[in-house]
Order: sequence, then structure tokens, then C-alpha cells
Amino acid sequence: MAIARLTRRFNPTIGTRLPERQRRIYDFLKAHPVGVLSTTDPNGDPHGVVVYFMLEADFTLHILTKTGTRKYDNLKHNPHTMLTVFSAAPQITVQVTGVATEMPGSDVINMVAGAIFGVNAQMSDAGLPPLVKLDAGDYTTFTIQPLQMRMAVYADKEAGGYEDVFESIESFATPD
Repeated sequence: MAIARLTRRFNPTIGTRLPERQRRIYDFLKAHPVGVLSTTDPNGDPHGVVVYFMLEADFTLHILTKTGTRKYDNLKHNPHTMLTVFSAAPQITVQVTGVATEMPGSDVINMVAGAIFGVNAQMSDAGLPPLVKLDAGDYTTFTIQPLQMRMAVYADKEAGGYEDVFESIESFATPD
């Protein structure tokens, strides 16, 4: 389904007791806070970039970027985006389709930067996150409000047709 045709609103259950399907996706995203953010430029050409993200209890995602990056320009031009997170060992992928809104306030930037720096310190021996090493304008954040989340677990699947491979996809899309 094309991103432009996604008009449904994402409405997860708020609180600590999530339904099982939502809990599995939430736990996976919390344990894997790095993904590929896909955007499009004004010509419609795709662009993908690896990002750290912060996940909130209501499934809202936050990313940190700089105002002089292609990612920033693309999100300002077209806020529809997809974040893909993958883990090789269990062969699990989660795709988050959503709409990004810039949230440039220093409180939000500090909150997201703190979370990302903490994750980077745990996951990397390379020092600071890659974004810090770019001379590309001022820091800003984007909040991604999910429209749809899909999870596929391939590890237990035998070879089969399209429907067989994707039967484990879980969607949070809700009817209008």
C-alpha cells in the first residue's frame, strides 16, 4: 500500500498493559534502537539513512538530525517516512510507516539527544554518534507519529509463497 494512501490514524493502547501483539513490537523496538529511515527528495528519489531513535510508551518515535542534512531537507519537503528495524539472528523486521513533524525546541532536542547518546555509549566503541561528527547545521528533532507498524518473524518459516512468508506480519493500522 502506498504511503500516500495511508490515511488511518495510529491509536495504540496507552499504558503498561499492552495487548500481546503490541507488546512484542514495543519490546523489539526498545531492544533495537537503530534503524534505516527512508525518505524521498523533491524529485521522488528515495534516500535511506541509518538513525538512532527514541521510542515512547505510546509508540511515538523521535530522531535527532541537523538542519543541513539531506534527511532534514527531505522530511521538510515530504513528511511521510518509513523506519525499518532488523535483527539478523532471529530474522525479525519491523516497519514503521508514519508522518514526521519537526520539534526544534531545546527541551525536546536535549531529551532525544540524551537518549541517543546513552544508547550509542552502550552499543558502540566508536565514541560519539555519527551525527555529532557532521558539520551540517543546527540540531533539531523530528517526531514520527506512526500510521502503521508491521512485524515479521522469518526464523520459524519454511519456504513458501508470498502469503506464507508474510503471515506473521502484524499491523497496527486501524480503520478510519
